[in-house]
Amino acid sequence: MKQFLKCLLLVLLALGTGVFAGCKSCKPGGPPGPALSYNLTITPGDSLKDSSVLVDVVGINPSELPKWQTYSIRDYFTPNDPVRQDAVKFTAEFVPGKQNPITLKKGDPLWNKWMKSGAQYLVVLADLPLVSKEGKAGSQDPRRQLIPLCKCYWPDNTSDLDVKAQAGGVSLVNAPREGWTLPAW
Repeated sequence: MKQFLKCLLLVLLALGTGVFAGCKSCKPGGPPGPALSYNLTITPGDSLKDSSVLVDVVGINPSELPKWQTYSIRDYFTPNDPVRQDAVKFTAEFVPGKQNPITLKKGDPLWNKWMKSGAQYLVVLADLPLVSKEGKAGSQDPRRQLIPLCKCYWPDNTSDLDVKAQAGGVSLVNAPREGWTLPAW
């Protein structure tokens, strides 16, 4: 009986440590928690109703951040650009008369590809006709938005992320969990 109680105590201690360690990873400034898939909806703003716009979403791992932070969006949307051709991406295309929101469902096989590659972020890139073609790094370029996939960034039970594409840039509609800020890059 003593042996059983000792074993039970060790199991409970191990489980408790695992639970608390998981919670610890979701504290601001701590290591990222697990990446999750979401229903990602891209909605065009009224300012794009007469425009043709491409919006790409690329799942990236942390080692790819520097490349995607500085890669020229003008080059990216140039026909036959090798970075765009090689990117594992979801593309939303909006044209005059076809301006309905487009959703990548969290059960789509593309999410599995991204997760298997270690994706922790989505990079949203938009070919916006009215934005200056002079590129800036990271989120300073309004045509580029970084979205973390770590469950810690979002309020509990978040299953949907919403992006708005407008003539002046792309933006994330969702607010992060209280006390968290989106990563600067």
